[in-house]
Amino acid sequence: MRNLLLAGCLAAGLALASCGDGAAPAPTATATIDQTPVERIGLPVFGPADQNLIFEGVIEGAMTDSEASCTWFRGATPEKGRFQLLAQAYMSGARHSLRVIINGYTGPGEYSWDGVPGSGPEVTIEVDSKQKGHAHVFVAEPGDNGDLEATISSPDQGRITGQFQCPGIPK
Repeated sequence: MRNLLLAGCLAAGLALASCGDGAAPAPTATATIDQTPVERIGLPVFGPADQNLIFEGVIEGAMTDSEASCTWFRGATPEKGRFQLLAQAYMSGARHSLRVIINGYTGPGEYSWDGVPGSGPEVTIEVDSKQKGHAHVFVAEPGDNGDLEATISSPDQGRITGQFQCPGIPK
């Protein structure tokens, strides 16, 4: 009886094993997921922001209240970070824009560039997308305001000095 029971169990097991979809599939490679933490790409902060910037040269006047955006893009290495301020406002009877770009931005601090490639983090300005130059910028903690001294050198000569403000802390 015992042998009969064992034979029945063996037959049932073979019958169940053969009920599948055939032979078991060969194992396949599974992609691995890189678990290295990654910084978020900079999210722009938009909105109104008070400025205290004096323009001299082709554009004369004071930029006081503005619509602004500030962004901090973190790069693959600290030297590849980028900060960008764009402020637009009416002054001297027309709408004007100021863009400040710091390539090599690592966070609040002092940034200066003399316009010579490779001499340090590049700090450039654009006024109305036409006038270009370089600048000395101090970004105060926590990164939403600072001081600006800029020289417009192409195609005309000019100067911008004062304090800038972001509508929030760029992330």
